[in-house]
Amino acid sequence: MKVYGKTDPGKVRRNNEDSFFVSEGSVGIFDQLMIVADGMGGHLLGEVASQTAVQTFANFVNEAPADSPAYIMESACYAANLEVRKISEKRKTYGMGTTLVAAGIVNDRVYIANIGDSRLYFLDGDGSTMRQITRDHSFVEEQVEKGLMERGSEEYERQKNIITRAVGIYSEVEPDIFEFVLHKNRYLLLCSDGLSNMVEDSVIKSLALDEDLSLKKRVESLVNVANNNGGKDNITVVLYCSDEVNE
Repeated sequence: MKVYGKTDPGKVRRNNEDSFFVSEGSVGIFDQLMIVADGMGGHLLGEVASQTAVQTFANFVNEAPADSPAYIMESACYAANLEVRKISEKRKTYGMGTTLVAAGIVNDRVYIANIGDSRLYFLDGDGSTMRQITRDHSFVEEQVEKGLMERGSEEYERQKNIITRAVGIYSEVEPDIFEFVLHKNRYLLLCSDGLSNMVEDSVIKSLALDEDLSLKKRVESLVNVANNNGGKDNITVVLYCSDEVNE
């Protein structure tokens, strides 16, 4: 097994507005495609927004003619935004939106698209590195960049759920696109903020790299820890390894 994903409603919310996609084989030009989307909490049909974004993104990638991988990922974001926007206008559920983070792998390169505050982490299998590749599109992170707020402060924690970019809110959206080489024994972890807000990075790293567990068990353990810490939001985790991991 090289990839496993799981979503869970958490301990507080009745409805799960998260969605994810993990391909069983190639999708379009990509050997592997993974997507996580977190429907905006408090807005009507958040689960429809996330499901629509994930399905539209995957379908676009699958049907796209051969082109630059980065261009395909970017264009898939635009397609997802237009489709969520179209449903929002049709159902008059204005404000319906979702985050989206996606990773497509071609040979030894990974291409990442991000809108909102769902995250992708890179982990080195030897435990030396865990790095957040995506940048949160959130009010608090913008304030931190400007030197107006301290990360982890009380004010930061109180306002960190305010995102500044989302799929479906406006007629246009600007994704961040990243690209890097993915060597052997490297991991990618995609997640909604139901994990990153509830579990310390050190714990995420330890469980994601626990070689005594299968990928499935590692993902399930991460979800369980988020729930044990309060499970205040929906939780979605996708874990990919560039090598096969024993089940």
